Amino acid sequence: MICFLSKATLTKRFAIYSFICIGLMTAALWFIVSDYLIGQMLEREWQTTAQMVRADVRQLLTDADFTAKAPPAGRNQFENLLGHITLIPDILRFKVYNHEGVVIWSDDQRVVGQEYPDNHELHEALEGRVVAEMSSLDKKENVYEHDATRNAVEIYVPIFSGSTTKLLGVIETYKRADTIYEDIRKARTVVLLGAVGGGLILYLSLFAIVRQAARKIAEQQENLLTMQSELIASQRMAAVGEMAAAVAHGIGNPLSSIRAAAQVAKLDCAENNECQYQSGTGTVLANIIEQVDRMQKRMQGLLNFAKPMEPRPAPVELNPLLRDIIQILETRFADAGVNPKLELSTNLPKVRLDPNQVEQIFMGLITNALEATPKGGSVTIRTRIEPGNGASPKVTVSVEDTGEGIPQENRQRVFEPFFTTKALGTGIGMPIAKKFVERNGGTIRISDAPGGGAKIDVVFPWNGLN
Repeated sequence: MICFLSKATLTKRFAIYSFICIGLMTAALWFIVSDYLIGQMLEREWQTTAQMVRADVRQLLTDADFTAKAPPAGRNQFENLLGHITLIPDILRFKVYNHEGVVIWSDDQRVVGQEYPDNHELHEALEGRVVAEMSSLDKKENVYEHDATRNAVEIYVPIFSGSTTKLLGVIETYKRADTIYEDIRKARTVVLLGAVGGGLILYLSLFAIVRQAARKIAEQQENLLTMQSELIASQRMAAVGEMAAAVAHGIGNPLSSIRAAAQVAKLDCAENNECQYQSGTGTVLANIIEQVDRMQKRMQGLLNFAKPMEPRPAPVELNPLLRDIIQILETRFADAGVNPKLELSTNLPKVRLDPNQVEQIFMGLITNALEATPKGGSVTIRTRIEPGNGASPKVTVSVEDTGEGIPQENRQRVFEPFFTTKALGTGIGMPIAKKFVERNGGTIRISDAPGGGAKIDVVFPWNGLN
């Protein structure tokens, strides 16, 4: 149980602990309140019975009737009193004691003249207090009682002189307990229902408050983790920036020299009409210049990733851009034995994006898909426009491969700088793509492709350009 609670969430632990505590409080409240109410109810019952008995005694008896131990002349008065007292609801019979605790009258003559020194309730009544005894009538003075009165309540009523307030004696009445016990059961039931209802309302209220607080705490923890991950990412980006600056400085000048040499060679070849292989050489030199320009652009993109740079949006047609990327990678697709597929929407609108950043986004994503696809597989690029459900429509570009896919546990980590599962990977391609997508107001998400492999969706808002 302790192990289970240690692993449970805050809401579950509170639900269990509060249920136990409120349950104990409800039980304690039920016992305390019910005992108090029942005590007050019984006290009122005894006092009411005592007042009614005393009223009949003052009307039918005199002080002298209590002086003799067994006055034969007093039998008629006591029998008349019996007739009046039994008219009180639930009163069955009674005994009369004088001030010394001797029975001076009873409808059972066998107990007249008897004393009962062990009767503690009688001694309390002789001290002037109304006393009730709800236990079974198994005391010595009740040995001759009928079965009808075996479970009755004994009420000892002290009788005082009307002129001197002197104690004259005690009248012990036998009151039927059925009604009293029924009233007690009802009182306990009402108190129990009230305590349980109040405890339930308290429990649900506290549970709702704690559940809402737990959600807030969870949100704050999630925000804190996000901030921590962003802080770590920013620290890594600082390292990337230093590395990128060093790399750009180290190879920037050689790249410029290569481009200049290729450009000079191309001009010389164009001027020399006798140059053998003039056409092929010119094409190769042009490709060298183009690839050097692309390399310099990528180096600039790496620098831009490591430092803040606002995009420069312009109307971009995504379909031609994707066709150009596939054409550039055509040789790599052929060498890898992978089939590129373009399923482009014919009515795709222009979107305001940074052209350089968008080209780098999809160049990286398509290259990753190509490298993840085995020979004989395919890479599919789809474009479509999606309704915005009340908001602006969105343009979606999907890149699907038929490789092994990305495990669920790695789908967030692939966007962390330097995280890679490739033997020769750098771990900055996907972070760069995500950063450029977000800078252009878009989102990127990873899921499973229908035919196996990974599917990456890049979604950009459409601003109404045509």
